[in-house]
Amino acid sequence: MMLLSRIAEDLYWLGRNMERAESVSRLVREHTNLLVDLPVDVDSNWAALLTVTGSQDAFVQRYHRFGEAEVITFLMADGDNPGSMLHSINAARENLREVRPLVPRSAWECLNRLGLDAPREAGRCARRRERTAVTERVMASCEQFNGIMSGTMNRDHAYRFWLLGRLVEIADMTTRVLDVGAGTLMASSGPDGRPPADRSPYEDVRWLGVLRALAGHNMYHRSSGQSVSAAGVVRFLLTDPDFPRSVRHCATQIEALLGDLPPRPRAIEAVAPLTRCTELRMSPSDPFVLHRHVDELQRCLAAVHVAITDSYFRTSGEPVAAAS
Repeated sequence: MMLLSRIAEDLYWLGRNMERAESVSRLVREHTNLLVDLPVDVDSNWAALLTVTGSQDAFVQRYHRFGEAEVITFLMADGDNPGSMLHSINAARENLREVRPLVPRSAWECLNRLGLDAPREAGRCARRRERTAVTERVMASCEQFNGIMSGTMNRDHAYRFWLLGRLVEIADMTTRVLDVGAGTLMASSGPDGRPPADRSPYEDVRWLGVLRALAGHNMYHRSSGQSVSAAGVVRFLLTDPDFPRSVRHCATQIEALLGDLPPRPRAIEAVAPLTRCTELRMSPSDPFVLHRHVDELQRCLAAVHVAITDSYFRTSGEPVAAAS
């Protein structure tokens, strides 16, 4: 049995779209929960979520204010936003429909249930009192789907393309959350534009929010054994070899997966700069240096995505590998 390029592409985007739906849901949940931990004079800055997802331009084309309801609707329930939770789940469902013979039946049933429930659930997210429950149900369904795929699927090329998509999406979200960081995601200014007399006690809360947005707070404490700090969080999310959402771990796994797929020199060569860039040779406490470094990581990730797409999916529907 041969794995056609279009099937490989559907598997790759299945991984990306499911991971995007989970990541956006977690980001919305954690930003909402953060409001409980910060003082009332701190601006909630919902527009920061658009900065993380890189969707400001698309947002302003259809919405006229950066209010909480508008931003949450755009990120969770707007079917015309390619980065929304609802659009990502619908796209993943179509991806899976094309590759159903290659994946466990229970995976299709899990995603199909999520796809049927998502429009109703997404519409409830604008109400803050229901948002946490909705986002947690979406995240649990995504995690269940990933568990089914990881626990019951053959380790063949079909599995490798699905996992490749997941890893690229995970690394992308990690760099985006880090780029925005505590300075924007958890804005420090009050409503009148003047910071309170002493904001330092809440710095740890902001960086803990960064970890929670990437499901990394428990593993950070386990790995470092230290309290939360800007330098510690940056190093953990960029360079930790064991945390599944660190950029280094993703780069290492992407390189290994490409080594197990039919050789495509361009794709393999594109990963090397990404791996090198995860070696932190600068002060993680300098926000300007960190921003430049994360920009370089994002360029490397974009190059990896383009190389994978051109190497494996742009072959006019021809087989890319035997599915074994």
